[in-house]
Amino acid sequence: MIDLKDISKGYVRGGSKVSVLEKITFQIQRGDFLALMGPSGSGKSTLLNLIGGIDRPDEGSILVNSIDITKLSESELSKWRADNIGFIFQFYNLIPVLTALENVELPLQLTNLNGEERRRQALEAISQVGLNDRLTHRPGELSGGQQQRVAIARALVTKAPIIVADEPTGDLDRDAGSEILELLAETNREFGRTVVMVTHDPKAAARAKTVVHFEKGRLEVGGNSVI
Repeated sequence: MIDLKDISKGYVRGGSKVSVLEKITFQIQRGDFLALMGPSGSGKSTLLNLIGGIDRPDEGSILVNSIDITKLSESELSKWRADNIGFIFQFYNLIPVLTALENVELPLQLTNLNGEERRRQALEAISQVGLNDRLTHRPGELSGGQQQRVAIARALVTKAPIIVADEPTGDLDRDAGSEILELLAETNREFGRTVVMVTHDPKAAARAKTVVHFEKGRLEVGGNSVI
């Protein structure tokens, strides 16, 4: 379970501090598929980065399975991310010179697995997203939907229990976006992974079990989880 307590976060812009999140408290249940919605600047991507351990709050605590990640050192937090979080971004963030298989295998370089074990695990993840016929293709040789499938496989390859996705369908057409959403729903449904997704698209949010909406500092919740 992810438990956020009194989270506040702001940034300095033009010499003054702008508050993005202020005293946010809610929980995400293990195995949920949560959509974070809201207009630009509402704080949803900031909150996603905090949950994923990319950034730290100014105040408050974030407990993930009873571990307060806000109290971890940078090295401890880096290891925690590698073990617990799979990241999916709007613009894929693939390495252009690497093949699909090599991109998926990349996060495993941070683990203790040997080369054979890394390759086997990467092949398994690519198979899960249906890209066995694109193993040796580089990102420039793949469609947007295929690149996002590679990005999802990269997020799945470490078997991290939490997937955080920032506008994963924002750069895709409707059909490709629908396929990506189904992959995320399947990841949640079949493998029990907790999925936290930022989206501005109500149709994408409709695939989630729970929707949290940021609007002018208010936190509105719909769905099945108790938050």
